[in-house]
Amino acid sequence: MCLGGFVFKFIIGAILGCFISFIFLTLILVSTINFDMALVTNIVIALATVVATAIHFDSVRKQRKDRVWEINKDILLDLAHSLSLVIEASEYYLELECNEFNELPRSRKPKEDVYENFKDNQEYAINVYRTLMSKELIDSIELAKKRNDQITDAVNYDAIGHTQAYLESLNSYKRLQDNLNTFIASISGVKYI
Repeated sequence: MCLGGFVFKFIIGAILGCFISFIFLTLILVSTINFDMALVTNIVIALATVVATAIHFDSVRKQRKDRVWEINKDILLDLAHSLSLVIEASEYYLELECNEFNELPRSRKPKEDVYENFKDNQEYAINVYRTLMSKELIDSIELAKKRNDQITDAVNYDAIGHTQAYLESLNSYKRLQDNLNTFIASISGVKYI
């Protein structure tokens, strides 16, 4: 949550709290009911304890989320970076494949080890970080891996052409990228800023 939103909510809460307290104080002073100060003190202490407990639990939840982000940060960012390089490489090779006039593609030629680096990061995420990531993200990574293995087999057995293979791979990679970016945004807390 941004600081401006917090300040606004605090000011509104303070104004409402003062207004409601003033109303209750006025009602108490006007009425003929006598209050036992010990009882009022105990009620105030109980309410303060409830508020302190709620703040504590919220703090613990935020700390847990921060720890999970710190643990996952390196592998997630490496996976996201290698995935973006694979997407760029696939787009480059697709453009090269579809180029009828033998012109060079507009994008730069990818490095040779782009696909291997992505595969390594993908395997590392699936095998090592599985328990620290959401089930949806792991399922998405495994589905992309399975789909790309099927595409590779289809190309090797001449079931589909290179153009169709690049298109299907790009779709698979982009779906994975969307899921990965959503997970990174949610776990890092960026979507709340």
